[in-house]
Amino acid sequence: MLTIVAPAEGAGQPPPGGPLAAPPLSPPFRDVVLDRPNLASARASATARTRRYPVGDGRGRSVAISVTAACRATCQVAAPQRIADFLGTLAHGDEMSLLNVEMNTRSQISASCGGGAHACYFAGINRMLIVGNGSPAEDGAPRRFVIAHEYGHHLAQHRRAPALHSPAIDWGTLRWARYERICQGRRKRRYFPGNQRLHYFRNPGEAFAEAFAFNRFRGARVKWAWSSSLKPDAGAFAAIRADVGSPWPGRSTSGFSRRLSGGRLATHSIPTPLDGTVTLRLGDPRASQFELRLFDRSGRLLRAGRGGGALRFDVCGQAGLRAEVRRLTRGAGRYRLTVRTP
Repeated sequence: MLTIVAPAEGAGQPPPGGPLAAPPLSPPFRDVVLDRPNLASARASATARTRRYPVGDGRGRSVAISVTAACRATCQVAAPQRIADFLGTLAHGDEMSLLNVEMNTRSQISASCGGGAHACYFAGINRMLIVGNGSPAEDGAPRRFVIAHEYGHHLAQHRRAPALHSPAIDWGTLRWARYERICQGRRKRRYFPGNQRLHYFRNPGEAFAEAFAFNRFRGARVKWAWSSSLKPDAGAFAAIRADVGSPWPGRSTSGFSRRLSGGRLATHSIPTPLDGTVTLRLGDPRASQFELRLFDRSGRLLRAGRGGGALRFDVCGQAGLRAEVRRLTRGAGRYRLTVRTP
């Protein structure tokens, strides 16, 4: 997959000059992700006939499937309902009903996605373009495997992620990214979220989509081409299933309150099972009488401050943190500590 609209370092901003409107002429990859269709794709889509088909998951979800006029005339088109039935076997949630699958000829795929591509996904409009016949991609991946890979991008497009690594289509979904240590790898310049030009096979968004496909086809004879450290195992598959079945709801808030005497301190454990920004704030009107310090599990001081201001720390693989509150003045007083975690 070639992510055209993603930034070079995955910061969620388009590259200089804005997002590209068309794919490169000859991507050496089996598929490509774009924000929106180019003119050739728009013209092909204008000839397509579209119907909704149930995916048979017992939840009433369905998917829109289109077939272009050229594909209707020349493709050995698989019955759209069979495509829908297969999609229903993939791990999925309500995002399934947002998807539109469009079947094209190979020449249309080349014009819409780029020469050499076998499929593409338009993230801005939830559309997946696939070849209308059942021929495998040049790297040997069967069409159903390619479809599963594309659905991995669609799933990530509809999963929230904290600002530390957003969007998920560049980093992979949140629990998978934590399990695969994407944040640490990015800091060490081993992984390049969203960078499709120079580091395609070290782009974790791509590796996630491929891992998602392998989650469905565990025994597939498709070579793993991405960083070997990201080749999925049982833990990666479990993280993917968790991200599908229990989407991240957003940051959570917890509070602590305690009365302290002068010179005494209190400690609070802060679990951090996910990467993202942790925010701590002493909210008592007399918070200036207290000092707040944040440590990792090894005892290394990460942040410190006095008064009612907030401390912020970007969790990047730390399994847990420890907050210490110390009363600086004589006497006794109560503080209130509010903690927001990913």
